[in-house]
Amino acid sequence: MHVVAGEALSHWDVQPLVVVPLLVSAAAYTLGVARLWKRAGPGRGISVWEAAAFAIGWLTMALALVSPVAWLSEMLFSVHMTQHTLLMLVAAPLLALGQPLLAWLWAFAERPRHRIAAACNGRRFTAAWRVVTAPAAVFLLQATALWVWHLPVLYEGALRHDSVHALQHLSFVVTAAMFWWAMVHGRYGRLGYGVAVLYVFLTAVHSGGLGALLTFAPWPWYGEYVRQGAEWRIDPLRDQQLAGLLMWIPAGVIFIVLGLALFAAWMGEAERRVRFGATDAASRLLLLFLAAAILGSACGSKVEQEAAAMTGGDVQRGKTAIGRYGCAACHTIPGIDNASATVGPPLTQIAVRHYLAGHLLNTPDNMIKWIQFPQQIDPKNAMPNMGVTDQDARDIAAYLYTLR
Repeated sequence: MHVVAGEALSHWDVQPLVVVPLLVSAAAYTLGVARLWKRAGPGRGISVWEAAAFAIGWLTMALALVSPVAWLSEMLFSVHMTQHTLLMLVAAPLLALGQPLLAWLWAFAERPRHRIAAACNGRRFTAAWRVVTAPAAVFLLQATALWVWHLPVLYEGALRHDSVHALQHLSFVVTAAMFWWAMVHGRYGRLGYGVAVLYVFLTAVHSGGLGALLTFAPWPWYGEYVRQGAEWRIDPLRDQQLAGLLMWIPAGVIFIVLGLALFAAWMGEAERRVRFGATDAASRLLLLFLAAAILGSACGSKVEQEAAAMTGGDVQRGKTAIGRYGCAACHTIPGIDNASATVGPPLTQIAVRHYLAGHLLNTPDNMIKWIQFPQQIDPKNAMPNMGVTDQDARDIAAYLYTLR
């Protein structure tokens, strides 16, 4: 094995199918962030730490796919498993945190960018996107990609053919990035981190199960590694056992760390909601919570309950706040009296649009930021900063998320 490792240091796997997409994605992201920050100001729309997360994720992909790790992965199953762990559990979550879709959208010139945003805000696209990025859907997509590609016929096909290998890695990165995007930026906002913890745990269980099967298998699964083992004097079964252990234990630890981070974020958001909604004592909070639960189950609509959970706001208070801040003077807003103005865009079905203001992903956090600080996000837009408080912004966002 030391001989193989020494030989690998001189091999860099520079394949056009890998290098070209890597370079294009980095160039488009850089251009998009530069244009967005030039329009809205540094750190607006995409924060500095989000851009840094994308950069680290991109470098991790390059390390896994271009460095000697890539060449060595064709000789050793254990290194191949390390490569997949880097792609799915390190690069993918970092890429998802970096908001690449928003940056790539801004890489386009203004006219095609608005056309793409308008298309993405269409009812069919937004409905399909909501289905595909639902927690259960991304969980199943990633699980399917993981298990199907480890079938011997497909796994060995990837080892023998560069195009199949590129497709394998693409499916791993895309499904994992979608999974982590849905967990972090998904439909239910920060309160959805509780659901995310559950799906991260389930993913750790099934991927760890695959690792355990590889570890305790009495024979090697892949004939290509048996052939490589004979050539390089490596025991293929021990190599497979090491690969299974890597998928089972270290990858499981990464899942635990990420799950704990989501759990901490969930608890922090719940604590912050309590802080903003608190009036007197803890007993008062408990009574309010119980009353809300009873009333919600008895007469509250499912849409309103979901909107409140997404934003941490109150739908009825949001309706009142819309009138108080004079939003009806510029927008057409369903359900609001005398809200039929055409100065700004109509807010009909804003809950199912993919983008806000043409370039912000439609997430609860972005909606709240846009309501409070429109001029800081995009100084060229006509919407003024109205001094909306944090709780009012959450309440307004809650009402807007009922407009479907």
